[in-house]
Amino acid sequence: MSPGPKSLAAIARRAKDGIGNTRTRAHRITHVTRDTFSPVLTLTRGLNRQLGWARNWWKGASADKRKAGAAGIAAVLLALYYLPYAPLIALLLVLAGAAWLGREEKPATEPGPDPTDVKLQTVYNGLVPYLADDHDPARLFHPGGPYQNAFRHWELDGDRIVRLELTYSPYFTDDDPAARARIERVLQAKLGRGREYVYEWDTESNHLTLAALPPLPTAVPAQQFVTAPCEILLGITDAGSTNRRIPVHVDDTIRQLPPVIWRTGNRSTDPHLLAVAAPGAGKSNLLRTIALQAARDGDIVVVDGSGSGDYACLAGRRNILRIETGYHGALETLTWLRHETERRIAAVTYAKQHGTPVPDNARRPLWVILDEITELSDLAAGQGTTDPQELLDLPLRLGRAAHIGVITSARPSHLERLRPTLIADTHTRVVLGPLDPETVLTVLGATPGVSGGEGMPPGRGYVRIGNGPVVRIQIPHTPDPLEEDTSEADRMRLLALLPRHADALPVEVPSISLAKTPEREPEPTG
Repeated sequence: MSPGPKSLAAIARRAKDGIGNTRTRAHRITHVTRDTFSPVLTLTRGLNRQLGWARNWWKGASADKRKAGAAGIAAVLLALYYLPYAPLIALLLVLAGAAWLGREEKPATEPGPDPTDVKLQTVYNGLVPYLADDHDPARLFHPGGPYQNAFRHWELDGDRIVRLELTYSPYFTDDDPAARARIERVLQAKLGRGREYVYEWDTESNHLTLAALPPLPTAVPAQQFVTAPCEILLGITDAGSTNRRIPVHVDDTIRQLPPVIWRTGNRSTDPHLLAVAAPGAGKSNLLRTIALQAARDGDIVVVDGSGSGDYACLAGRRNILRIETGYHGALETLTWLRHETERRIAAVTYAKQHGTPVPDNARRPLWVILDEITELSDLAAGQGTTDPQELLDLPLRLGRAAHIGVITSARPSHLERLRPTLIADTHTRVVLGPLDPETVLTVLGATPGVSGGEGMPPGRGYVRIGNGPVVRIQIPHTPDPLEEDTSEADRMRLLALLPRHADALPVEVPSISLAKTPEREPEPTG
């Protein structure tokens, strides 16, 4: 009678268990035997090594050395014969040497590659496709080459490279902004995109220096900044960009921070400003920051082209002449601005011709904030009416002499809608947010020499005043106190910074009516 399937499975399982137990017992016996005879194995291994060393020495020694060795061995044997206990001592010495030579040495582990070398070589390999040149006899960059050929100096902060100096081929087109931008993008990708880097191109020596910039403070709240009249603080910059320091309240402490100061007035060559930023990049914060400072000793007119109501907190305040959000009201306001510019210029010209002081109503600063002016231009094009930008021609050209400053803003996608006159006369430029290098170059007229920081916080960007250098900037945090998501602490702080309401003044302040265009005052006759 043949066994059933269950019996076969049981037999196979018992056989498998028996084989496994036998294998386990064999391994146990092997380990016990090795531990028991370990001294014998060590001595045997040591004696073999001693004999091997003696054999190799005898084979490699010359005839004179062999004779000297044989004489030495004969002397040792003779001494062992006459000295008491000498054979025992010699045997113990031989066994001790054998035990020392026969010990099991752990295999030497090869040290792994240096992380710094790996990182630098990775950066070098990333630059090879862009900096390799077959015409370069030095071959600073070539596939498979060591990074020591091109990298001259580097500094690390922990495991991150914070400074790198390299030399490139003289055949590289370092005067091409596009070629430079490619190299900067590669370095940014290899060193880390979470930081901002400054690049110094020494085209005479074919030398490039890269350094990681420390982060700018992001918690700078709006406050009464220590500035002189006709000075407006746009934001905070790097310590190396300016020699000036001002006290700033940050995180309940007072710190001396480097400011970006925009000097205005008739002595300034850059009285108008253009801000370019995508939504959410901090453009409204910038314009509110400027408005809070400009309202201290000047009048303000606000034209909100987008109709967002971001400047409603200024309504009815002292020195705020008007806030307009509609197209027809904006057109009326800009028409008045044009005539106001003519009136001021006429008064200034008369005063200079007759040697009299300029009237106060002609030299009091007047600020015109135009947010999203291109939106109004689109409405004008749809209705076939006057483009509001056409009315800015005279205030932009004569604003410096008339003590009028124009502050306008636009989105990066609306730059082509700006009139050439507005672009040509706004010499103070601000870009906010992570914009592409081409847009930054178009707006600022120069490359900032800084890249990285794709995760820019709101209010971070670059600024260029006139023909000066491009510097980093962090706009103060000036949220709308009327917004629901504004914290109570920020709301109370901003309400305290706003000018007092016009009806709370002890004396009556004359206001300019914008309902109709004022007529020009006749020049007094001599």
